[in-house]
Formats: sequence, C-alpha cells, structure tokens
Amino acid sequence: MIDESLRQQLATRVARLEQQIRAFKELHATELGLILDELASLRADLAAMAPPPAAADSAQTTATASASAPADPAAASPKRAKWLAEEARKEDERRAPLSRREFLRGRDRDEGNG
Repeated sequence: MIDESLRQQLATRVARLEQQIRAFKELHATELGLILDELASLRADLAAMAPPPAAADSAQTTATASASAPADPAAASPKRAKWLAEEARKEDERRAPLSRREFLRGRDRDEGNG
C-alpha cells in the first residue's frame, strides 16, 4: 500500500491537472467562439461586396475588353514579348518528362553544365 503523504500529493496533482484541463477547455471554447464570429463577419462582408448577378456579367465582359486593349504601354514591348517567350519555354521544359539520367542526377545540375 502507498504512504498517506504520497497519496495526498498524488491527489493534489490530479486536482491541479483537472483544474488546468478545465481552464484550457474554457479558453479554447472562448477562442473558437471568437474565431467563428470573425468568420461569420468576414462572410457577411464578402456577401455585401459581391456584385449583383447582372453586374457580375457586365464586369466580366469589361475585364475581357480591357484585357484586349491593355493600358500598360510596356505590354506590347519587344523585350516583354521576348521575356514571356523565355518564361513559356522554361515552363515547357519544366513540364517535360525527365530522362532517367536527368531524374537520377537531378535536372538542375544538368542545366548548369550545359
């Protein structure tokens, strides 16, 4: 059997642990409530910002029209076109299947040696 003082120490430790668990439970419940309230507020704000369905269609057609006539003067720049072509080439190379050698050695090391 265990000593009475040891039993009393264990009982005290268990009581402290129970108290801590209750405090954490209350804290996390409160935090969760705050988070859910904030989420509901954000959803309400998003719903308020959403354009009506008819306005959304007109906004989409306006965006398409503005894309065809860019306001940025550099959009038609030859340097930009060259850069876009280079980026597209790099993306195609990245998506291309690897040979066994590239796979085993790593594609980056092969590109650095060439």
